[in-house]
Amino acid sequence: MEVVVVIPTYNEADNIRQLIAILAEEFVQIPHNCRALVVDDSSPDGTYRIVEELRSQYPFLHLLVRKEKTGIGGAYFAGFKQAMAMGADVVIEMDADFQHDPRDVKRLVQAIDEGYDYAVGSRFVAGGKIPKEWAFYRKFLSFGGSLFSKIVLGMPKHNDFTSGFKASRVKGFVDQINFDGVLSKGFAYKIDLLYRMHKLGAKFKEVPISFGLRDRGDSKMGKDNMFDCLKVVLRLRYNDSKHFVKFLAVGLAGFFVDFVLANGFRLSILQSAQASLLAGFIAMLTTYTLNNFWSFRDRQQIVGVANRIKSIVIYVVSSYLPILFRSWLIRTSTLAFGDNVLIFNVTFLLGVVIGLIWNFTVYSKIIWKK
Repeated sequence: MEVVVVIPTYNEADNIRQLIAILAEEFVQIPHNCRALVVDDSSPDGTYRIVEELRSQYPFLHLLVRKEKTGIGGAYFAGFKQAMAMGADVVIEMDADFQHDPRDVKRLVQAIDEGYDYAVGSRFVAGGKIPKEWAFYRKFLSFGGSLFSKIVLGMPKHNDFTSGFKASRVKGFVDQINFDGVLSKGFAYKIDLLYRMHKLGAKFKEVPISFGLRDRGDSKMGKDNMFDCLKVVLRLRYNDSKHFVKFLAVGLAGFFVDFVLANGFRLSILQSAQASLLAGFIAMLTTYTLNNFWSFRDRQQIVGVANRIKSIVIYVVSSYLPILFRSWLIRTSTLAFGDNVLIFNVTFLLGVVIGLIWNFTVYSKIIWKK
């Protein structure tokens, strides 16, 4: 089996020598022909020149130099195409900054040997870790982004959607992907590629990894990663589900009712948490009517009065749970940071996002299921 490890680089002169030396040690422990393909975006620090020098010492090392920097996804796609031209049966994505431990390469290959088509180095399964030094917001975005993707894309068994350390079987999978059609050439390519492998029927395995701190060099992380990921997830769902698009439109209408009433009640006779509860209840009735007669109209299952009542009861109970949670969150936040407009509305919006994910899952899988 031909295994090609694709490594995109940009200003990795401080890392590349050590990385290739470790890979050389690891490759001899893998019972396959392993090669490394460095895809360099014409690094100003001369990373590609170092790779050229190393090629005489390491015959398994290959180099692809690109004239322009088009994002980490674009670098990987160029590398995948080159790897397939080299006859790869398996391609592995791995960064050069030692956040991915090169000693884990053999574990990913082993998963392919076991019959899996897609081995994902996962931080969010038993045995997986993220750096303790990460700030809370980065931990929240990393874990929360994967949770959001899991629910919206309907992949409950998968846990790490933004891992960049993966092994993919080429035949029937990577060779079937139109890389020009991938929605992002930046950080969010990971979500799109993973979803495409899922749609192709790839057999997944999540291999626990310890994600390290970046060693040296320039980060490939862009400032708009969160929005890029959100856009890709929603577009993937849009392309696959008209119900979700209608659900979002109804959700927007419900949000307007909820937001206006919640702020209005709060400024009149009710406390913040109580205002959230009452406004949420009214918005819930509004969205039920719109979802029932528009978003999920083709899924209505009206068979007798008893079933209709049962459906409404399930809807009310399930919909009010995130409203209760939101009110608790508002009460906790206002007590801790003060009951002002900013704290109230920031917490309110966070509760709305959580409720959106919860509600679509319950509505599409239980109340208006196919």
